[in-house]
Order: sequence, then C-alpha cells, then structure tokens
Amino acid sequence: MEGKKTTVLLAFLGGVVVGGIAALLLAPASGSEVRKKIKEEVDEALEKVRAEAETLKAKEEEITSKAKEIIETKKEELKEAIEKSKETLKEKKEELASKLLKKEEV
Repeated sequence: MEGKKTTVLLAFLGGVVVGGIAALLLAPASGSEVRKKIKEEVDEALEKVRAEAETLKAKEEEITSKAKEIIETKKEELKEAIEKSKETLKEKKEELASKLLKKEEV
C-alpha cells in the first residue's frame, strides 16, 4: 500500500515539474528568466521529493522497530509456551510411570 502511495506521489511531483516547465517555456519571457524559473521549479520539486523521502524513511524505521519488538515479544511467549509444555509433558510422563508401577505392584 505504501509503495502505491509513493509511486503516485512521485508521479504527481514529476507531472508538476513537467507542467511547470512547459508553462514556463510557453510563457513570454526572456531565455535567462525562463532558465531561472525552470531551475527554481526543479529545485522546489527536488526539495519536496527529499522531504517525502525523509518522511518515508522515518516511517520505515518506525515500522521496522515495531516489527522487531513484536517478533521479540512473540519469541519470548513461544519460549515460555514450549517450556510450560515440556514441564507439563514431564509431569504427565511421571504420573503415567507412577500409575504403571502401581499396576505392576498389584
């Protein structure tokens, strides 16, 4: 889902840049003014892309951190469940062995 949003955002920003450049080229102005405006438009678009990239990187780091926490929690829960199962199995084994010994004695 995030990938689609990023793609759409980048496509939109690319469209803005291309549209801005086209508008500048078609507007009546001197060559140096047009180049200056194009440079400003490109710089502005690049800054927006950089800002969005930083935002996405921060979100990625946050999600990765949360995922690691969840994995560690589940890992510990699984270890505890395995240990509890081992203890229960040992108790049942001892209980069954005790019953078998009592039957043999009778």
